[in-house]
Amino acid sequence: MAACALASLGIVSADRYDVVIVGAGLAGLRAAQVLDGHGLNVLLVERAARVGGRVHSFEVDGFVVDEGFQLVNPSYPELRATGVVEQLDLRAFPGMVSYVGDGLRWTLADPRRWPLRALGELVRGRPRLDDAWRLAGLLAVARVASASHLTSVPDCSTREGLRAVGLSEASIESIVAPFLRGALLDDQLETSWRYTRLLLKSFVSGLPSTPSSGIRQLARAMVASVPRVDVRLGERVRRVSANVVDSDEGQWRARAVLVATDQDGAATLVGGSAAGWRSTTTWWFDAPRVVHGERLRVDGGGHALTSMLDLASVAPERAPAGRSLIGVAVNGPYDAVRDGTIADDVARFYDLDRRDVELVVRTPVERALPRVVAPLTLTRPSRRGDVFVAGDYLQTPSIQGALVSGRRAAAAVVEALGVRSDSPRDRRRWH
Repeated sequence: MAACALASLGIVSADRYDVVIVGAGLAGLRAAQVLDGHGLNVLLVERAARVGGRVHSFEVDGFVVDEGFQLVNPSYPELRATGVVEQLDLRAFPGMVSYVGDGLRWTLADPRRWPLRALGELVRGRPRLDDAWRLAGLLAVARVASASHLTSVPDCSTREGLRAVGLSEASIESIVAPFLRGALLDDQLETSWRYTRLLLKSFVSGLPSTPSSGIRQLARAMVASVPRVDVRLGERVRRVSANVVDSDEGQWRARAVLVATDQDGAATLVGGSAAGWRSTTTWWFDAPRVVHGERLRVDGGGHALTSMLDLASVAPERAPAGRSLIGVAVNGPYDAVRDGTIADDVARFYDLDRRDVELVVRTPVERALPRVVAPLTLTRPSRRGDVFVAGDYLQTPSIQGALVSGRRAAAAVVEALGVRSDSPRDRRRWH
């Protein structure tokens, strides 16, 4: 990681930095990549003691745990554009979703990869033939259609969108909703239908994966890709203007200032509304190595659980030898009162002795994703007054959305500063 080692923290001359970026989450890091690629001198100022924002991992008793239930989809175009995918050592999970509950066990498989299993469940009536046809059509359109096409439909809630394509209420509740509740952190499926269509596109285009050393590796790889960018960690920014950033440590001057915080931070520094947030809690359990732990399990039996997955099944480096690291996510912030109930569910759904299921750590994330309700727009400006802005709240609540917002804000800075570039213009990438 590059670190600023200036002897003085006083007023820095205006020609020391071309751009100061406030916030070293994915949006700020992507903006730094683009600006550095144009030969600009960049300073990143981050309040936390690390880069990555909400993309974070840590170690507990030999387990590498993510802060929240976070997976990486290598099909994201902007992620590929960062040039760091190969450094993540991604381990893919199969295209299978197992539905579990009281007396319920069945698996929905991607027919392109697992045709016999998919056919077998269809023969058993899961889902019904007419719903299977409609669901296949929905996913086929998501796979081949452009982002502009997917977001051109009149927007509504995800639940209303699923009804509009003809899916029965039974299939929505028993098949689609259990999966989407975890992906969207939205129990009621109020999320923008346009965004959900984009999300489905990512699901059918690539397999969800986890870096072998945790989700933190993404931010680490990105900051390592810009060694010429100065990074100041643990520094709170108090005020910003067009050319000045005031922090607890001093004042930084630049030709342009870019605020790449979350929506609440941006509202404090440059105005605008605070965010509505979706929250989640993930319990991480130590257990003996489980069978078919690589399959994503979702709750199909009326419990509150949204996602269950053994990360060690594909990335054994994430746990001590021979152990599973089972992540269990529930929408909403929860404390220790649910620990025993969740452990009971893990034992039941993975056919384990309850005494073999031990809690490693619980990671509640109150500000996990910004709410995205209809109508979704992907053309929000990258500027508020004289200050540039970036963040997933300006695009979509995803790794892709954060990265795109960073690139677009950086492009706006480049244009405003009159920087010439001989490189081809970035093609517009979806959401």
